[in-house]
Amino acid sequence: MGSAVAQCPHGITSHSTGNLGQKKLGYSSRCSKFPCQLDFARFGLLHQGSSAASSSDHSTEFGRRINAVPDMDDMFWDKVPTPLLDMVENPIHLKNLSVQELKELASEIRSELSCIMSEKPNSLKASLAVVELTIAIHHVFHAPVDKILWDVGEQTYAHKILTGRRALMRMMRQKNGLSSFTSRFESEYDSFGTGHGCNSVSAGLGMAIARDIKGKRDRVVTVISNATTLAGQVYEAMSNAGYLDSNMIVILNDSRRSLHPKIEQEPKTSITALSSTLIKIQSSKSFRKFREAAKGITKRIGRGMHELAAKFDEYARGMIGPQGSTLFEELGLYYIGPVDGHNLEDLICVLQQVSSLDSMGPVLIHVITEDNHQDAECNEKIEADNPQEGYDDSVSSSVQTRTYSDCLVDSLLMEAEKHKDIVLVHAGMEMEPSFQVLQETFADRFFDVGMAEQHAVTFSAGLSRGGLRPFCIIPSTFLQRAYDQVVHDVDRQKIPVRFVITSAGLVGNSGPVYCGAFDVTFMSCLPNMIVMAPSDEDELVDMVATAAQIDDRPVCFRYPRGAIVRTDHFMHPGIPLEIGKGRVLVEGKEVALLGYGAMVQNCLKAQALLSRLGIEVTVADARFCKPLDTELLTLLCENHKFLITVEEGSIGGFASHVAQFIALNGHLDGTVKWRPIVLPDSYIENGLPEEQLARAGLSGHHIAATVLRLLGRVREALLLMC
Repeated sequence: MGSAVAQCPHGITSHSTGNLGQKKLGYSSRCSKFPCQLDFARFGLLHQGSSAASSSDHSTEFGRRINAVPDMDDMFWDKVPTPLLDMVENPIHLKNLSVQELKELASEIRSELSCIMSEKPNSLKASLAVVELTIAIHHVFHAPVDKILWDVGEQTYAHKILTGRRALMRMMRQKNGLSSFTSRFESEYDSFGTGHGCNSVSAGLGMAIARDIKGKRDRVVTVISNATTLAGQVYEAMSNAGYLDSNMIVILNDSRRSLHPKIEQEPKTSITALSSTLIKIQSSKSFRKFREAAKGITKRIGRGMHELAAKFDEYARGMIGPQGSTLFEELGLYYIGPVDGHNLEDLICVLQQVSSLDSMGPVLIHVITEDNHQDAECNEKIEADNPQEGYDDSVSSSVQTRTYSDCLVDSLLMEAEKHKDIVLVHAGMEMEPSFQVLQETFADRFFDVGMAEQHAVTFSAGLSRGGLRPFCIIPSTFLQRAYDQVVHDVDRQKIPVRFVITSAGLVGNSGPVYCGAFDVTFMSCLPNMIVMAPSDEDELVDMVATAAQIDDRPVCFRYPRGAIVRTDHFMHPGIPLEIGKGRVLVEGKEVALLGYGAMVQNCLKAQALLSRLGIEVTVADARFCKPLDTELLTLLCENHKFLITVEEGSIGGFASHVAQFIALNGHLDGTVKWRPIVLPDSYIENGLPEEQLARAGLSGHHIAATVLRLLGRVREALLLMC
């Protein structure tokens, strides 16, 4: 039986009693230096019925609650025993653990994540790589008082386990379950929501400046990765952080991965006993004070001597760090590293040294981690369960099912045989497995730029001006990041770039972060853009052929994630479509359903349901949002009492263009009544595709029920929805 007291840098004292065999943790806390009082009972998951914090330090917008907590015994009956992890309910329980115990805890967390991985389709390698780093951060810092921000959602799973969400990990990406990203609506330990990466430094700097203005002393820690350093926002934020010189810690989690194979083949940065010692000296308080004092002396001697000393300091520290480390110094961040991301002693030492400095300015800690830092048996299991790391096609019902992306690849291959000047540019956080065929086939004409969507758009414009036919492939949700380039570098100059917008509409368990709800709205308002969407795989092939022939203006087309319409599909050569022309698929009376894109299929489902009730409706496929088929619209308005437009997009999209035309041309002044069905004005959370469509009111049953209500058959509409 023993006791230990850990005095934390900010005046929080943690006290525990017990023995290592059967540890019972008891904690008392006091806050003598912070201006706020800590209530550790509030630092867990926000349960149903709990009220939001009234303090200005915490958000009052915790609207979404985790409603169901699975029984731990039912969930983890077959897992490896985790005695230390079982005692950790929140990060304060890490404070009194020895380094050896923390190492054992890291092993237990890896076992836990590997157990979860056996039943989850998405890869957890990124979180397995940062287990020690996550433990070290929570051991040293005091979340949620200290703000911890992450750039990459997949790296936060260990963080979620340590912050009271362990029991819900297997409900990740499910309806009413955990988000796969950090979420302010999920836990107070998530200081800022993770989106598409590269936002943590900007948000963290904002929090640091707000802290300084309010006279507080909490720490701000942001964790970035290799992938997010491809985005320019990271460097914009670092440059501003260097200028403002506010205290914050940026941790670069370097997994030594790159889009460029030649870079990955180069010798890796080694971490030796000598470099480990130098890193500890770099981060020490005495070294930092000596360095600042030396700067002050050289400033008093004169400007020339000061600049000379600064250059000497920069080059001397560049000799300690790896190549490129002085880039961060030039941006104004004090560079420390590289640090072995799996050495808990070094991680804790460096983080404690940095956190103890009252005036340090922005610091970048370069941490080297390995994605495969685990036992070989676990590695083999991961590879077997997750052959395609990163990409999670949650909409597809079967691994063997042919997808829209498969059809796109085949059609691009066919068009590339006709047009030898076709080039392909891909951007986004990860590449779908289908596109790897293109990358292998067109090694010299396929350019994957990663999370550099702005560059991808302007790069494509440059390729076009150079006489090539670029197809710029970007998921809908990531195209949002490059909108300024779409407007000024492409559309305003009428440069023929062909935008292939993937993962359009709802994306199942990938949730609102990857949902492609807005592309129709923001692309169709551009004066020179042709905007179209296929209703099935045949039209997708035709639209690829159409886009390949357009050489006087930009064009875009979208398609959903997941399986194609038919399984007995034969790929036909693409036939260019007449621009701005739709088609009637089924002729009926009274009611016309005008679908756009993938929602044409749900209109056909609604038509089949209504036909059983003796109601014959017209179903039309718009094909084009811009330019609209005005002849088709006029025909539908003149021959029907009701016109219903259906699209899997936000307010302001296809329906808005239809409304503009029929209103200006007086069609609404006559007998026709128009009703739009669009995505609701809210973010739709994780769920199965059919669940999301039902919530959005876009299923075949919902469309049919809308028709019945318009016809006054309300009772039948209610029965249809039962």
